[in-house]
Amino acid sequence: MGNYRLPEAELYITLEPCMMCAGAIIHARIARVIYGASEPKAGALESRLNCFSLEHVNHRPVITAGVLAEECGQQLSEFFKARRAAKKRELLEARSKVS
Repeated sequence: MGNYRLPEAELYITLEPCMMCAGAIIHARIARVIYGASEPKAGALESRLNCFSLEHVNHRPVITAGVLAEECGQQLSEFFKARRAAKKRELLEARSKVS
């Protein structure tokens, strides 16, 4: 494309972006953000803050929230549950090798 800006792009994501991601979205001039699950701890589009409504922000993409929210939340929960289980297995294996 020859440019770091993506003015006609639509971004589809499972989880509401954080403040850093919102900054990248603004900088890239992404036209629309579609996300599933809200992020109550660090969501920067609606849950904790609305970065796009700040007065000094010069680009405001269209936001569509809650698309397949339950499914997205479930997918994220399962992913991190599996990751924690794998980490626990690795730790147990490492301990058994030391013993």
